[in-house]
Amino acid sequence: MPDNAEERRFLELFEPVQEEIYRIAYIYLKNSDDSKDVLQETAYRCFKSFKRLRQPEFFRTWAVRTAINCSLDMLKRRSRTVSLNESELYGISASSPESETEDRMFLEKIMNSLNEREKSVILLRHLYGLELKEISKALRLPLGTVKSTLYRAKNKLEKESGLI
Repeated sequence: MPDNAEERRFLELFEPVQEEIYRIAYIYLKNSDDSKDVLQETAYRCFKSFKRLRQPEFFRTWAVRTAINCSLDMLKRRSRTVSLNESELYGISASSPESETEDRMFLEKIMNSLNEREKSVILLRHLYGLELKEISKALRLPLGTVKSTLYRAKNKLEKESGLI
């Protein structure tokens, strides 16, 4: 149990974003155990630096950015590739196991066509509904870079999916 006001305040801000952080990690790592490790590492890094957070209203954005960085760090440390196992993460509903597998493989294929920056921007924009300015802050990129990355990623996804 937290014994001071700062720890209580941190927990108040962190607890509502834990599931989101886990999902972000899972999108990158495609492994439950690694995603749990990233959740713990994110909590540790955020708590360690909590005193330096000047604007608590941006805690969520800051925690998401930290989770993305932790996920990318873990990807760099490991060399194996893991396939996606949880279709509900992307909201895919299928009428049969075969259809679900096909949908999952299709989604994985088109998402793998993106580089890490493009994947991050697409996920933060469309899966988590962040505004472009929030994405810019979360990824520490200029707003123009976020806009052009989003445009480029959408074009890639359209070409990969066969929609154009």
